[in-house]
Amino acid sequence: MCTTLQILKINPIKSGIAKATQKPYEWHTAECVLLDDAGSVSSVGRLVFPRALRETLGGVPPLGTYRAVIGLAGLTGERTGEIAPQIIDLVPIAV
Repeated sequence: MCTTLQILKINPIKSGIAKATQKPYEWHTAECVLLDDAGSVSSVGRLVFPRALRETLGGVPPLGTYRAVIGLAGLTGERTGEIAPQIIDLVPIAV
């Protein structure tokens, strides 16, 4: 699925040790807006940038508007068995 995503603010990195695995983790998040096809706000919320995406992009992308490719991913740890949307790719677009 593709959607238009606007990144408004990059949040500080949260890190710690996972309870289930006792391994270190880092959460890279941003405050974002999903836009519909007309450019109107569809939803507002916090987006997690998965490690694979950060590695592909060279880090968390800067503020701006993007075409976001979203897929589904199985979760692990305390949320094992749950499926959640996950950003797979971001392509900058001009507004």
